[in-house]
Amino acid sequence: MFRKLGEIILQFFSFVGALILAIPKIPQRLREIKIGRAKEKISEENLKEHVSKVRNNLGIDKNSNPSTDKQPELKSVETLPDDNHHPPHKTNSTKSDPDIILISTPFTSKEKEDTIFRLQLLSAGFLILSVLFLFNFFSIIIYAILGILVGGYIIYLLYNRVKVMYGSEFPAYRDFFLMYLAVGIILVLVGTNTNLIMAFSFSFFPSLTILIFAVVAVAVVYLIFRIRYHRDFTYGVVIETGEKMAYVKVEYDIRSNVKPDIYVVENGYGAVDGDTVKLKTEQKLFSNSGNKPISVMETVHKI
Repeated sequence: MFRKLGEIILQFFSFVGALILAIPKIPQRLREIKIGRAKEKISEENLKEHVSKVRNNLGIDKNSNPSTDKQPELKSVETLPDDNHHPPHKTNSTKSDPDIILISTPFTSKEKEDTIFRLQLLSAGFLILSVLFLFNFFSIIIYAILGILVGGYIIYLLYNRVKVMYGSEFPAYRDFFLMYLAVGIILVLVGTNTNLIMAFSFSFFPSLTILIFAVVAVAVVYLIFRIRYHRDFTYGVVIETGEKMAYVKVEYDIRSNVKPDIYVVENGYGAVDGDTVKLKTEQKLFSNSGNKPISVMETVHKI
């Protein structure tokens, strides 16, 4: 029941976020189309280059007649594996194809951590901005200008950096930060409705209703995200192993609430240096320091 309720509320927040994304999303889509065409062009050029290299190494002549000089061709083909070892060369060329397809901009752990921290500050800033507007610290024009700037920058970071950094994990990051944008907007819509505020207000301090609603809204977003995306494991890379223990390097993982760091974990599975491993994490509902990996579950091969 709670899962279905969470999905319904999440769809509502996603719809509100889609309205925010409608205008800024158009230039980004056009940019992605250009990048996609460039990648296709690069892939075609690299493929042609590999084909031409293979032809040159095998001594293939486009103008040669297959009906003539059959015996020399048979001899040259038979002697190629022993003399020039071209089959391993072909194997290497096939292995390099995924590298061409999976070209992406590399990001360091520090860059990832800074980007997520920046998004967290911006999301919190947008909520604070909405609350300050409701307390009449500035006019709606200033709120609209600042809100568009902050919201636009959040969207820019999500679709230009986080999407490249986290790949298949991107929807979790997108929904998390867009839901907080939606909370800020809903907070303003509710706070400007006098009848609604007075209906649920405290007689001694009516403005306290806004703060309580903001806290409740943030808690609801957190619970919805936890129901939809939370997991009790993460991934890391083994950098050193010992007797039944291992040092693993872990990137920031919003789904398991693991902070980027090097952790000491149990290694009963027997992972070795350089392995990418699946790690079991602690189960804490609220933790400022984040959950910590505790043991290696298995080795994985992430693409």
